[in-house]
Amino acid sequence: MTPTGNDNAFEIYDQLPDAVFMVGAGNRIAYASAACKDIFGYVPGELVGVSLLDLVMPEEQDRTLREARNVVSSGARVGFENRYLHKQGNAVHVSWSARWLQAQQLRIGVARDVTALRCSAPSMVEALLAKANLAPHEKRVLRLLLTDVTEKQIADQLGLAVSTTHSYVSAIFRKFGVRGRAGLMSLWLKSLKIDTHL
Repeated sequence: MTPTGNDNAFEIYDQLPDAVFMVGAGNRIAYASAACKDIFGYVPGELVGVSLLDLVMPEEQDRTLREARNVVSSGARVGFENRYLHKQGNAVHVSWSARWLQAQQLRIGVARDVTALRCSAPSMVEALLAKANLAPHEKRVLRLLLTDVTEKQIADQLGLAVSTTHSYVSAIFRKFGVRGRAGLMSLWLKSLKIDTHL
């Protein structure tokens, strides 16, 4: 029996390149799609009944548990990133979109593997950080600004007030001489030296 009783939907989930999870009480996995094998190294049957937190890198478990609670309280979240331990022992960087299904008492989440992007990004971000004299909090905010999270999500992840986060964001834009996030992203892409002819 599938968590929602809709077998056709689950067949579709198994065709997606991103992994789909349904997580119930105690953060235990009620359903995992076929893409889990490619992303995490586990076939879905190995994951059902396992606590999702057991797969999260230990240093990120508290933050991940807070995010899970936020999904339940807010109904939906987009752009949360954390790291999981692959079956072979390496870290997998994952970007999540999640929603709370009240009727089923389940969290449904879509996990996208962003490891290749995140593993090449740190040195690029450091190069960008070197271009401006940023305070420690501004550096932390900048790293998150270069992802797809909102200012409110940045505030939540860093434990800051939204107004304080906005002040840091404004200061970052000013120090880099850009008008907004698009200008900042443009600078970052230039630092990545992306070959647009590929």
